[in-house]
This record gives sequence, structure tokens and C-alpha cells, in this order.
Amino acid sequence: MAHTTQIKQINRNEIYRFIYREKGVSQQEIAKGLSLSMPTVNQNLAVLRQLGLITETGTFESTGGRKAKVIQCVPDAKIALGLDITANHISLVAIDMEATVLQYSRIRHRFVDSLFYYNTLGKFIDSFIERSHLDREKILGLGISLPAIIAEDKKTVIYAKAVRAPKDLYQKLKPHIPFPFLLFNDANSGGFAEWWNSDREDSIVYLSLSNSVGGAIVHRNRLYTGTHQKSCEFGHVTLIPDGKPCYCGKKGCLNAYCSANLLSDMADGKMQRFFQYVAEGQEPYLSAFREYLDYLAIAVNNLRMHYDCDIILGGYVGPYLNDYLDEFREMVEKRSPFEEKDPYIFCCRYKFETAAIGSALHYIDQFIKSI
Repeated sequence: MAHTTQIKQINRNEIYRFIYREKGVSQQEIAKGLSLSMPTVNQNLAVLRQLGLITETGTFESTGGRKAKVIQCVPDAKIALGLDITANHISLVAIDMEATVLQYSRIRHRFVDSLFYYNTLGKFIDSFIERSHLDREKILGLGISLPAIIAEDKKTVIYAKAVRAPKDLYQKLKPHIPFPFLLFNDANSGGFAEWWNSDREDSIVYLSLSNSVGGAIVHRNRLYTGTHQKSCEFGHVTLIPDGKPCYCGKKGCLNAYCSANLLSDMADGKMQRFFQYVAEGQEPYLSAFREYLDYLAIAVNNLRMHYDCDIILGGYVGPYLNDYLDEFREMVEKRSPFEEKDPYIFCCRYKFETAAIGSALHYIDQFIKSI
């Protein structure tokens, strides 16, 4: 009996994933694509309709005979929240089942380990839900990303210097958050968001170019986090021996040369304004950007030599590099000993709050696995 129940759940999950992936299919296409009988497909579709997860949105063009109905997922059947904590800001997003951002808000608020801060964060979440008219019954949970190393339990902070978060941050937040929630490393969340629903079968390296530099690796459809959850701390790879000081206390880290605030601080904290000055050819912004790209090219070439896979440039700087991508690829190519036939450096798909989106996606991913 247990075996039969398990098979039914596997079939239902595969059918839902097939519909989710194809964005509009017929019963016949599901049966053929998954090698399932029509009665099995029809039974599972009935359950998925009852759960409110799928709907019929019209009919396909007739090829003779009765027109087949178009079956699609209901995007807002469930919602997940993602919150990103930085040293000076709190960002919050709501996403639907297809990872579409439904609502977004960002406030400037300096992180302090205090009851006032946690109260403020809780009120910010409540206000966001009310203003956005989100159905609380549909909210699966809240993923919280921050520039810190998080233990495997997703509830314990192991290391946090960019944001001085306490080890027991989860417990301190608990009274202020009325939903299931977990903690995530911001760069891992960004990498997961970039990989999610991207049709990528191969591995990727995600380089997060935010106020602290980090990264993630997705290998065999899973995030690789290392034996002690400390993998991909690219920001603390030594770029220049005994070079500029890093916030970690060491010298010469990549973070000291490719942090996003090296650029935004030149334009009153506004990255968009900095790149506007660069586009206009204004100094000293143009020279600062060229120097930034020089160091970034060294880092990206090193990553390519280590991992031999596509590299995604993300974080605060990543979206702005698209206009300079061809030039940057040439800079990296000059450092490579190998002749590369196909491009392997890309800019991120998500243009803002990738870490918040990625942390929210944890709950979407878990829900889809449970269907």
C-alpha cells in the first residue's frame, strides 16, 4: 500500500513539473512526454485541480477532432517571501510559483543586534504584506539572506563580519516573524536564483559582486556548500599578496578590489549614477571602472581555471556589466592559456534583489517537491 501511494505521489509530482516546465500543455502531451496512461494522467490532473495548482486556460488549435484543452499551473497558488539583510538596508520581495516578483520594498536601516531592529524588521514585514494585499494563507514561508556563513540547520550563524549578526539571530527574529523562516547565505541564494528555471543542465559558478563579494556553485542541480558551509568565499581569495585591507582583517582579498561600494561610494551610494558617469566618459569614474574590470578579469580567469564552467556575474554590479560584456570577455581571454570557442561569462538574469529572490525560492522548491 505504501509503495502504491509513493508511486502515485511520484506520478503527480512529475505531471505537475511537466506542466510547470512546458507553460501550457494538453493531457495527450503529458501522457506522451512522461510515458503514462491517460487514466493515470486524468486522475492526477483532477487532484492538482482540486488543490488549486493547475487550471485550463483555453484550447489548442484543432488538428482534426476535438480541440485539446491548454493546461497551465496557477502562478499565485502559493507565495513565498524573501528578505535580504545588509549592513545598511532591508529588502523584501514576494514571489509566486514561477519566481515572478509580485511586490518589492527596500528601506535604509542599519543592522544592529537590538530589540529595536528586530521590532522594526517585524513591522516592515507586516506592513509589506498589508500594503501588497497578499493572502497570508498562501504564504509558504520567508527566506532570509545575509552576508554570513550559515550552519547546515539554516538557523545558526557561523561567521558574520560584513553584518555583525549574532550566532542566535534566528532565535532573536522568531518572535517577530509569523511564518516559517530560515537563514541563507546571500551569495548562495543569488546563485540558486540564477540557476532556478534556467534550463541549465551543466554546472555554473555565480560571482556575487555586492558590497561584500561572494559566490556559489551549482553542480549536478544542487548547491555545493562545502564540508563546513564555507565554499565559494571568493571574496576572501587572495588577489594581491599583502594588498589592500579587507573587512575580514586580512590583506589583498578580492573583496578589497571588487566590492560594489568601491564604485557606488564615488556617486553618493548610487550605482546607477556611477554607471551613467562611466557611459558619459567622465573622470575619475571611467578610470575607476577600468581598474575594477582589470582586477575582476584576474578573478574570473582564476575561476574559469578552477572550475571550467560558465560564470555568472551578479550582485549589485552584475546587471550593469551587460553593456561592457564583450570588452570584458576579451580582457579575460587575454589571461587564459586556452582558446575558448564559446562564451562562458554571462551577466545575471535577475537585475535586482537576487539574494532575496533566491532565499524565497527555497520554499517554492520545497513545496514543488512535496506535491
